[in-house]
Amino acid sequence: MANPIKRLFDLYTSDLSFDEIQRLIKKESAEVYQFFAADIPKPDQTRNKFVRFIIFLRNLFNAFLMKLTPARRIFYLVAVFFFIVGYIQVNNFYMFFGFVIVNVLLAFEVADKLATKNELDLARKIQNTLLPQESPKNKNYSISFSYESAREVGGDYIDFFAKNGNELIVIGDISGKGIAAALYMVRVQAILNLLTDTFDDLKEVVVNLKKYFSTKLSREFFLTLTAVKIFDDGKINMIRAGHPPILYFKKSSNEICEINSKGMGIGFNDKGLFEKTLEVSEIEVETGDILLLYTDGITEAMNEAKMQYGIDRMKKVIQNNSEKTVEEIKDKLNRSIKAFVGQADPNDDITFILLKKENYSS
Repeated sequence: MANPIKRLFDLYTSDLSFDEIQRLIKKESAEVYQFFAADIPKPDQTRNKFVRFIIFLRNLFNAFLMKLTPARRIFYLVAVFFFIVGYIQVNNFYMFFGFVIVNVLLAFEVADKLATKNELDLARKIQNTLLPQESPKNKNYSISFSYESAREVGGDYIDFFAKNGNELIVIGDISGKGIAAALYMVRVQAILNLLTDTFDDLKEVVVNLKKYFSTKLSREFFLTLTAVKIFDDGKINMIRAGHPPILYFKKSSNEICEINSKGMGIGFNDKGLFEKTLEVSEIEVETGDILLLYTDGITEAMNEAKMQYGIDRMKKVIQNNSEKTVEEIKDKLNRSIKAFVGQADPNDDITFILLKKENYSS
């Protein structure tokens, strides 16, 4: 008798881990509550706590029901009815029948979730094919990048464009996460491909991108980006539209500064100020200097104590590893972020690009 019980126990627990149980209790339960709570009206503070609690339970139950399809909603209520009647009348058949209906509905919901997951996995594969597959080769700089989405698909954007011996590097961030942000990211890529073929001037590219997206972005979304143009002689122009500042490590002084060019994000109601405030900066980069372009998913990455990674840790990694190659610095930065975050789930996409001025002629 023990063997069948043990086999059944092993069947259900063989792939179970403590981390998964902890995740269910700490994270997934909170996410489920937030999902349903979004449709619950605010409580009437004039009522006493007990009445408010009862009303809350009723509203939570209604919010759950309304997430089901109409047919599944009816079958669920039928299952609840049979279970209650069976309990009152001490009728095991009714209770068992209600139990069966609930489990059939659960099977349908799981099937829907798995189908959605398969679609998201496919979307992730498609998005990965649209991202650069390797870093560009440049005669003045060694370049490396890292991209990791918080979900199956993400809203961070990186791309490289080569034209007339110059290299344009773009990093951007669509507010939000998931499918909607990823779809906007694809549109950004398509429009930038067109604009970089049409315009040589860095500011014209960004201004025309803004003109297109100012009427296309939904109100709850906005786009920030940084664009860096590397000229054939190694000089750099950069432009920043509401994006986090570029970190610039200067080898001669072993110091890091933040380059905060003026510029607003795309999608805000700028009242005509976008083009007026957009500033192009020119940077004189020397051999051994390092530039780090990144999205706020790094600085805002949180550990289990809800502490943010911040900008100072990034600076420290760059300074401590400035003599290494960009690939080695990339690995060091990724390890630093992962060590800091620990077991906490990522709350945003983590993306960055590294450039290091080289002396290839020597």
